Amino acid sequence: MIEQYVKTIQINQAAAGLSVKAYLTNCFLSKQMRGKIRQQRGIRVNGQRQSTAYTLRAGDYLTLTVALDSENGQGPYPANPDIVVAVVFENEDFLLVNKAAGMKMHPHSPRETDTLLNGVQAYLDQHQSQSLGRAAKAYMTHRLDRGTSGLVLVGKNPLVVSILNRQIKEKIAVKQYLARVSGLFKERKGAFTQAIGPSKENSYRQRACSIEAGGLPARTQYEVLAENEEKGESLVQLDLLTGRMHQLRVHLAHAGHSILGDDWYGGKKASRLFLQSTKLCLKMPWTMEERSFQLNENWQ
Repeated sequence: MIEQYVKTIQINQAAAGLSVKAYLTNCFLSKQMRGKIRQQRGIRVNGQRQSTAYTLRAGDYLTLTVALDSENGQGPYPANPDIVVAVVFENEDFLLVNKAAGMKMHPHSPRETDTLLNGVQAYLDQHQSQSLGRAAKAYMTHRLDRGTSGLVLVGKNPLVVSILNRQIKEKIAVKQYLARVSGLFKERKGAFTQAIGPSKENSYRQRACSIEAGGLPARTQYEVLAENEEKGESLVQLDLLTGRMHQLRVHLAHAGHSILGDDWYGGKKASRLFLQSTKLCLKMPWTMEERSFQLNENWQ
């Protein structure tokens, strides 16, 4: 369905002196989205139509209007009000939610309604949430494995999805994790650098392998936060410097420190997969203000 979206931004001092084109580029709006806005003559400043060459001043009101396919390659996701969503932060453009362990991110068929995005859509509907002049819809921007809990960004309109996707792809948006793992580390801090590629035995899984064997470069930084010598377990903080499928799980397993509850990669039997996305840093869409969000729960 084609719908019209309208976003108005008051230009701050940091953006003053930039052309509209430079401002939108600095905001990480995709080239494709910038092109659609320009082609549809959807740029106004203080109510007057302008080109992308216009030089912005502090206090200007920049209005972007664009007609887009509201599905944007995904959804719509049926709302399921039985799923309670833990919202950590929300504004006009996106939500940051705390995903429960064991919950899938999104449905693979119209009949599947027990996923996070089904719950987010119900939350938006219940609150009659609006985004850029339309009823807000849930848009996935990145994934967590089903067993992983923690912070997830969910877009509310196609424009912000364009921005968040670029920030995630270009590592502007940075995620940090905690994991409970088997074994004690020799070094309190370090990095895993083993390349990662598809498993030969199972297409759903990955393996540590050489570049020559089909692996892609991967890097994970770790820091040991606590140790339990009696159980032979450690609590580690993990920073993703690349984003390979199952990267944290594969790197830890390859190092001999499988995550507790990770039955795919040799983890000890546990009540859940003990991996959680606990911190997320990004530049706020449109203002480019650097923000950091962190779960306050005492997860160990």
